[in-house]
Amino acid sequence: MDLRREGLIRSIGVSNFMPEHLERLQAESGVVPSVNQIEMHPFFPQAEQRADDESRGIRTESWSPIGRANALLTHPVLQRIATAHERTVAQVILRWHYQLGAIPIPKATSPERQRENLALFDFALTETEVQEITALGRLDGRNKNQDPRFHEES
Repeated sequence: MDLRREGLIRSIGVSNFMPEHLERLQAESGVVPSVNQIEMHPFFPQAEQRADDESRGIRTESWSPIGRANALLTHPVLQRIATAHERTVAQVILRWHYQLGAIPIPKATSPERQRENLALFDFALTETEVQEITALGRLDGRNKNQDPRFHEES
């Protein structure tokens, strides 16, 4: 990459790159991205993709980490865990991302919600709770079926 050789960039990030995309990028450019931003939330935990990213030294960043405020916010397992920690379901989900080593980027427009989203570093989920949340994953867990192998934004 010419920009990297010129010292104008140090690293790149990619979005929705599957293992085969990452392999091609590295083979054709010699570059491994620092970050891969992927859809990730409890209904779509992306264990294989996270493991592949980690094996390459890539940090996983989660887009739509709360699942676009879908049924996750009312899911009984998440509500039970949130109650046990005296937290909101959103905080529990964001903490789950953090404990898995992912970087969640939640959407929040109000200052109150932004502060709430940041208040996840003074509690921890148990390993059992992390496993329970991860077990919520399901085959139809993607939001709007946005599989990067086939989906194109219009």
